[in-house]
Order: sequence, then C-alpha cells, then structure tokens
Amino acid sequence: MSRLCEDCGAHAEWTLSSQRECADPPDEVETAACAAHRLDATENLLNQYGNVTVTETLG
Repeated sequence: MSRLCEDCGAHAEWTLSSQRECADPPDEVETAACAAHRLDATENLLNQYGNVTVTETLG
C-alpha cells in the first residue's frame, strides 16, 4: 500500500514518527512525506515532540 505525502499528495518516500515522552500514556504521531517535504516534516515533529524517527519507505 502506497502512502501519500501529507503536504502535497505525492508518493511518500518517508514515514516519520514521534512520541511525546512526558505524556501518560505517551502521545504518538506518524506522518508521511515525499523527498521534497521530509525535512519540513522532520522539523515540525522536532518542534512539537522533541524527537523523531525517520524511516525510508520503499516501493
């Protein structure tokens, strides 16, 4: 199953996830991004959550 970039709707090459550790239960979020928007999405998660895991999505 192909995911779409949440910024522009193009094929998402990256899945980004983050977790707010100080919340109980931990608050988790996942987003998808194309190559052009991966850095923007990463910066957004870092600003909101303070951490981010970036995973390349093949296919």
